[in-house]
Formats: sequence, C-alpha cells, structure tokens
Amino acid sequence: MIDQELKETINQKIQGGEFEVTDIPGYFTLFGQIGNETEDGQDEIEDWNRRIHFVMAGLGTYWISVENGRFSTGKGTLEDPNLVLTLDAAQAALIFAGKKDAVAAFMSGALTVQGDLPDALKLQTLIEIVAEEIEY
Repeated sequence: MIDQELKETINQKIQGGEFEVTDIPGYFTLFGQIGNETEDGQDEIEDWNRRIHFVMAGLGTYWISVENGRFSTGKGTLEDPNLVLTLDAAQAALIFAGKKDAVAAFMSGALTVQGDLPDALKLQTLIEIVAEEIEY
C-alpha cells in the first residue's frame, strides 16, 4: 500500500523546491511502495532481481532490493550488490526531485556506477515511474 501522506509530503517538497537530503529516506520508502503497487513498476522489473546500493556522501548507504517481483528498501548494505551508485547526497536529492538528470551527473563524474549500465538505465526508468506517480 502506498502511504498517501508520505506521497503528498514528498510531492509538496519537490513542487516547492524544498526536497533535500533529509527527505531521501522517505523517498526510498515511497520508491519501494510505488514499485510494489503500480503496474508500471511491476512491468519494469519482470524477471529482474537486483540489489542496488546508493553510497551517498553526507547521508550514508541506502539500498533497494528487487527480488521475485517485490521491492524492499533500507539503510545500510546488502551482500553482493549488483549495482553501486556513488554520489553526494545533495546530488542524489536533485536527481530524485527531477532537478538533475542522472545521465548528466554520470557524464560529469558526479555519479559513478559500478555494475552493468543497462541496470543503471533500468533504475533511471524506475525513478521516472516514481516521479510520475508522485506527480512532479
């Protein structure tokens, strides 16, 4: 179930230009909920099992796991991640809020990717699905 109050809070912060590093944990929670509850999110991950780390300077490491069609998220690390994204937490907040393009961040060196680039591109598509659902 998608937490509508959290969704509205994040929407308001993004719309108001107030989404910041401290909002990222809530974003990850909502990301997992949207991935689990929307048809687009489920379609995108069909037969795709991955463990993804976001190593964010200024915030720490958060993860997204997709296993058997279900998303889970958390703080800390998972064993043997398939994809590791390293960036400054402020840059992550801009990407999640739709204010900065992840590909541009990668090309500029602000975002580094360890793992298969097709997985990173799928993750970008999932971030876009989340943005559509949050309506920003």
